Amino acid sequence: MRVVFLSSEVSPFSKTGGLADVSGTLPKILVRNRVKVFVFSPYYRQVKGNFSFVKSSSLTLKEYTLKFEIFEKKEKGVRFFFIRQKKFFDRDGIYGNSRGDFPDNGLRFIFFQKAVLHSVKELKIKPDVFHLNDWQTSLIPVLKKNDFASIPSVLTIHNLAYQGEFSASFAPYADLKFEELPHGRFNFLMLGILNCDFITTVSPNYAKEILTEKFGCGLEGILRKRKNKIRGILNGIDYSVWNPEKDKFISHRYSAKDISGKKKCKAELLKFCKIPHKKSMLASFVGRFAEQKGVEIIAEALPIILKKGISFVMLADGEGPWKEKFLKIQKKFQNRFSLNFIFDEKLAHRIYAGSDIFLMPSRFEPCGLGQMIALSYGTVPVVTPVGGLKDTVKPYNFRKKTGTGFFLKRYSSQSLVEAVLEANRCFKSAHDWEKLVKRAITQNFSWDKSAQKYITIYKKLLK
Repeated sequence: MRVVFLSSEVSPFSKTGGLADVSGTLPKILVRNRVKVFVFSPYYRQVKGNFSFVKSSSLTLKEYTLKFEIFEKKEKGVRFFFIRQKKFFDRDGIYGNSRGDFPDNGLRFIFFQKAVLHSVKELKIKPDVFHLNDWQTSLIPVLKKNDFASIPSVLTIHNLAYQGEFSASFAPYADLKFEELPHGRFNFLMLGILNCDFITTVSPNYAKEILTEKFGCGLEGILRKRKNKIRGILNGIDYSVWNPEKDKFISHRYSAKDISGKKKCKAELLKFCKIPHKKSMLASFVGRFAEQKGVEIIAEALPIILKKGISFVMLADGEGPWKEKFLKIQKKFQNRFSLNFIFDEKLAHRIYAGSDIFLMPSRFEPCGLGQMIALSYGTVPVVTPVGGLKDTVKPYNFRKKTGTGFFLKRYSSQSLVEAVLEANRCFKSAHDWEKLVKRAITQNFSWDKSAQKYITIYKKLLK
């Protein structure tokens, strides 16, 4: 089976979020299951690596004739192809810069998708299935009607909030007339949902949520019409990277059988963060300053949490008002709160390994990787029960001594404080906490089960 897999970012070559992790890992697991995978992604300025030049080509976008080059890298059986076009991709940033999104993103990703179809034809790949990811690739079902009309397509929605909506004046570049646009809107994701053969989301619970007004982001109506063609498949994590038994970034390794290394990792992290309170619970946050991730309620709850004697370490990416707010909190609680803005992969691993609880109070969360990574390190998640968080974390029950994390009762700073204090109550019982940590480590979110589910969908489409 030959799958052409399109993604606007692929780890480790380019990355802004979880989409890159999925696109870098899932194809390799599919290959292990005897699927031939051809991944296509843009060749951005920040893409690094040794690539083989394949060929030069060109295509016409209305009044533009655009030359581009195709490069290839083979890795673990996957053939990764990169489309290099200087006008569109040789710039700082993937989707935008400090001034905001690039105004020509619509044109950039129309070109990318057309260039992929052109390349597939020139390279004589003969795909059985197109696997598309998010709005940047979701025009393929419309664009492929000339050369690949009979080839089915699967569209994975990683985050419905990002839809790729542009002025209808961009539509002719995608060979679409105004009257062909649903509701007169040139919305990449909407066109993909309406025209693809099957839709997946990145967790089972999110597949249900997007059919509702609360989480449907304005597309719940068309999604409900296609609900029989929607399936939620949970993302996995790469245990060759996120594994406390093998992690190259932590100096004390450990497992569910012997968690003594975790205590040493905590001592080391506290020393690095200059936090002297060794006996108190250490909470953490690793992620972007995005309202989706609950930073607003973390900012409101944090002073109360710190006053309760709990310490906190944050590794965050982003600028603006949130940065200023957390800097003010740090100034007031210097010996309990460590704030880190320069993203450091080694520090991320050390935080996952060394902290006791991991905060992920997201407003919405299609899947989430942070809570799964935290669990693998025995760091107990405190989450809002939405999307993939509800699928992967089970609420702790004090009476039965079951569960793997703590839930917020609602999305609010007060609920976050209450959930953290519940975790702290359990933490103070050393015996119960140790059992909870060991249970967390034994949770399994490998990609193998998920890959099999994708393969099942491919086979059904081929029949």
